[in-house]
Amino acid sequence: MKKPITLAAVALVGALLAFILIPDNKTAPEFTLTDLQGQTVNNAGMQGKVTFINFWFPSCPGCVSEMPKVIKMANDYQGKDFQVLGIAEPIDPIENVHQYVKEYGLPFAVMYDEGGIVGKAFGTQVYPTSVLINKKGEILKTFVGEPDFNKLYQEIDQELAK
Repeated sequence: MKKPITLAAVALVGALLAFILIPDNKTAPEFTLTDLQGQTVNNAGMQGKVTFINFWFPSCPGCVSEMPKVIKMANDYQGKDFQVLGIAEPIDPIENVHQYVKEYGLPFAVMYDEGGIVGKAFGTQVYPTSVLINKKGEILKTFVGEPDFNKLYQEIDQELAK
């Protein structure tokens, strides 16, 4: 009796991981948000660029842990057809997001997802969640938790070469 339950649990976990990690190449959901500097950010700004969207919030331990790597990645790819977009989920007040961005000098556009509408459109439920999008606006991969940044860099390099 224990063996079938264990096998079922392993199969379920495998299916969930495949759902999360296998590329689906579907078009990213349409969205429009205003960044903390008052600029409009939307899907049109992703065309022709590889985009890494990071859904996060300042009091999220995993988000805070991965943020230095996200900042480094943004700096490493500066001047290339690549961008990072930070979308802060409304778990913390917007004032906390402003303070975090200022304190850590995030070098990319940060938006506050009032009501969590964009996060829901991308299917986020756990944070941090990040989405890698190709130059055509198609979702290549969704990362729940901190990605393996060495593999992520390889994937970005491959997409930039296309």
